[in-house]
Amino acid sequence: MSSHLFSPTSPFWRVNRESLMVLSGPRALLLELAHPLVAAGVAQHSNYQGDPLGRLYRTIRMMTDLNFGDGSRAKRAAQRVQRSHTPVSGQLTTDVGPYLAGTHYQAHDPLLKLWVLATLVDSIWAVHDLILRPLSLTEKQAYYVDTQLLGHAFGIPPEMMPPTYDDFLNYIDSMLTSDLLTVGDDARHIVHALFHAPGLGPMIRAASFVSIGLLPERLRAAYGFEWDTGRERWLRRWAALSRHAWPRVPSLLRAHPQAVWAEWQMILDIQNQA
Repeated sequence: MSSHLFSPTSPFWRVNRESLMVLSGPRALLLELAHPLVAAGVAQHSNYQGDPLGRLYRTIRMMTDLNFGDGSRAKRAAQRVQRSHTPVSGQLTTDVGPYLAGTHYQAHDPLLKLWVLATLVDSIWAVHDLILRPLSLTEKQAYYVDTQLLGHAFGIPPEMMPPTYDDFLNYIDSMLTSDLLTVGDDARHIVHALFHAPGLGPMIRAASFVSIGLLPERLRAAYGFEWDTGRERWLRRWAALSRHAWPRVPSLLRAHPQAVWAEWQMILDIQNQA
């Protein structure tokens, strides 16, 4: 039986098993791109105008394979991340926030990898708390232990990972309140291409409503997203309806398809070994 990075009993698996967690993807992407060095890497080393959905798709696929894939699939996903990052390096062409034109970036920089990972985790927690139920402190602490395993798969040195859940929260808060996150032209152009992609663009924009509502206000405004009390009220009402209705949906229908498939495969493996 192939081993998995996470098991169905792990906090990481149980939380991410909920298919509604896909709604956290746009928030994670928006937070990633708010880092000028990440945005520059995407703008200069991806075909975001010709393939605006590519980055979002690859991020979701990578997380799905790492979360629910067996050992070989998770390893291949981690290797894909490493290979795709190898050629990504360059310099800022303009000043953005505290970063001056000419500032060098490299996708293998562990600090940039840490920020990308942090956006994924923080966004999952934010969306889960809003539209499903608030995770307990114990659940988030256990989830963060699993996050450290994911950090290793990302190639982040252990000494670069915040050692505890509280340290991780402090790191997130310090980044969200710092001008190290400054939405520049690269980020806005990438998001515009994503939201106006032929065919799926309007659907991605609509599916990003929760993510936009959960962004820090200064970043939301910097992207140019309109938000007002009416939109906030609608978001809160929809979230309350989701928290009430979603638990009544059968577990099998709520689950991410790849999680269900992996669980069935595990059961079959156990039966075959009996």
